[in-house]
Amino acid sequence: MFLKSSIRRLSSFVKPNEFTDLPNTMSAWQICGYSGLESLKLINTVEVPPLSRPNDVLVKVNAASVNALDVMMTEGYGHQVFEKFNKLKSSVFRQMANNQDLPLTYPGRDFAGVVQAVGGSVTGIKPGDEVMGVIQPPLPGSHAEYLVASACNMKHKPENLTMEEAASIPYAGLTAWSALSITAELCIGSKGKRVLVLGAAGGVGTIAIQLLKNWGTLVVSTGSSEAIPFLLQLGSDFAVDYTSPEADSELQQFGGFDVILDCTGRTEKFSYSLLKPWANAKYVTLSPPTLRNFDEHGMIGGLMKNGLDLLAANSTAIIEGKTLRWAYFIPSSTALTQLVDLARQKKLQPSIDSVFSYDQLPEAYAKMKGGHKHGKIIVQM
Repeated sequence: MFLKSSIRRLSSFVKPNEFTDLPNTMSAWQICGYSGLESLKLINTVEVPPLSRPNDVLVKVNAASVNALDVMMTEGYGHQVFEKFNKLKSSVFRQMANNQDLPLTYPGRDFAGVVQAVGGSVTGIKPGDEVMGVIQPPLPGSHAEYLVASACNMKHKPENLTMEEAASIPYAGLTAWSALSITAELCIGSKGKRVLVLGAAGGVGTIAIQLLKNWGTLVVSTGSSEAIPFLLQLGSDFAVDYTSPEADSELQQFGGFDVILDCTGRTEKFSYSLLKPWANAKYVTLSPPTLRNFDEHGMIGGLMKNGLDLLAANSTAIIEGKTLRWAYFIPSSTALTQLVDLARQKKLQPSIDSVFSYDQLPEAYAKMKGGHKHGKIIVQM
């Protein structure tokens, strides 16, 4: 009785006559363990997610991207936080999930697809609309036939983008935007700044280059020798082959950078020597140890370890007026609007490395894990 009454209350959020032809179940890729890529399982009996809040939107997924976080989660990355989140779910949603053991993890962070139903307070988006958007972790993700996301985390897909191109932008774009605009404080003023993007050929780096050029900065990027033409095509003013013995000396010739955005995935041995001294220069890494510290030391111990790590990392940099900063994905409706508008105006070009079919998702993850990609890896439904 409790479950049925709860479902009736949830249905009041939904605008009428929009669930008519929807199936009760769907297929979804789940991470059923933490043993790596073999933990990925395609489950065909997952319930189609309900609209649980007035601002929710149900989307049939046409394309989704693969992000580094998805692959890392198959090895247990962030499990402490994600499992705690799942334990906070109400009993009604655990029952809706077929009483399976938690965590029920559906990977995939961004998507493009067609709206099927909307919550009662959603305006501007209706069934049949083609949309692109993002799902913030640890919510159930986009590597599934259907998903539910907040209306504020999706926008109408520009007509000049394919579904695959649209799916390549949101998560990487918002990560690049938050790292540069908020963490590096380029929202205060970016014109004339000198920015170095390390490991720039991946999903975040390719969008970071284009954002920086739209903001009026001088961009220097690094990548492998075969990536250099690709980086210059994206708009990088200069591109340096990091495998070259002269790479460090070439970068030193620029006379110091206001911001370094590190997209390489390294978690230590950051070099601050390329930052301008006493100019409030910032080294921004996209690989902070936050979730890993929680995994290894628990929630309270991880919190203390994070503080100590950040303090230790800055103890050497701050002597020269520099700082190391940790960047994170931040869901922002305003930033997503900016990204979509740039794409609509063809000022932000999607970069797709490869496209895999839905049943080839493990191969897509393996490609991501192997590295050396140029742009995003896409899964086509």
